[in-house]
Amino acid sequence: TLVALDVTLYVRDSNSARPSFSSSPTRSARMLLHTVFAGLLVLASPAAQPGSAETFPDFSAWKEVVTKHISPGVLEDIAVNVVNYTAISKDVNFQSALDVLAKVDVRGFGRNETYAFYMNAYNILAVAMIIHHPCTSSSVFRSCSSIKSIKDIGSVFHSVWSMDAGIVAGQNRSLQSIEDFLRKPSPFLEDARLHACIVCASISCPNVRQEPYSAETLDDQMTDQMKSFLANTKKGMSLDRSSNTLTLSPIFEWFEEDFVKASGSVKKFVSRFISPDDASFVLSNDVTVDHFDYDWNVNGHPPCVC
Repeated sequence: TLVALDVTLYVRDSNSARPSFSSSPTRSARMLLHTVFAGLLVLASPAAQPGSAETFPDFSAWKEVVTKHISPGVLEDIAVNVVNYTAISKDVNFQSALDVLAKVDVRGFGRNETYAFYMNAYNILAVAMIIHHPCTSSSVFRSCSSIKSIKDIGSVFHSVWSMDAGIVAGQNRSLQSIEDFLRKPSPFLEDARLHACIVCASISCPNVRQEPYSAETLDDQMTDQMKSFLANTKKGMSLDRSSNTLTLSPIFEWFEEDFVKASGSVKKFVSRFISPDDASFVLSNDVTVDHFDYDWNVNGHPPCVC
């Protein structure tokens, strides 16, 4: 059987961001040999198996982590699922969860598989950021102490959000790149409920869910996360009828365009996930929207040993 291969080799022009072809005869000959060799490699290599609903990764290791080491509590007067970072750092299941993220082939995933996988990935890697960077130190002042916020990990030149957080589906990914993809998960339609499902390791973030997201139960899980977040009157939503004030998480301000696109307005979006009585009040009155202060302190004690 003959297989026709169309392999084009580019040479990068150091003075241009665009690829250019080489005009050198000698280099052209080398390019031809490289083309033939690349074709042989393609023929000899087994095809990668794309992902699908049937090959959705096993997140049982992550399930072990979140059921054992995350529990409801209160930090700085805010109800939160407290993360035991020290215990997680010693649990072999956490490394297993990281290994799962690295090896998955996401090609062929449907909408639910895509959302479930990347939301799990974001939350696992946010925990990894705290575990891998638990201390802040200064060589100038010879000091070392535990970080207070995930934002302490970055710098003014390179924020924690843009740092490599870990390997996902064979590629180094940052937390920002995962969030950006989930907000516009081409070719699928975006789902603004994701903002209650990804957790940036901070007290005012939505709570870490005590189970992995799965394709089969995704819709119920995402709705439950949003309802639970808005039910938290210290960081999600608080409605003061006497002053006609609706206080929301700053998340609804930072990503307002996502909620407007989903429901026409932030108030209309929120009304889908609160009690009918509260929803009626919010929609039928000229309520003022305010926002909580955001508590960036870590949602558990970082495992810092100086």
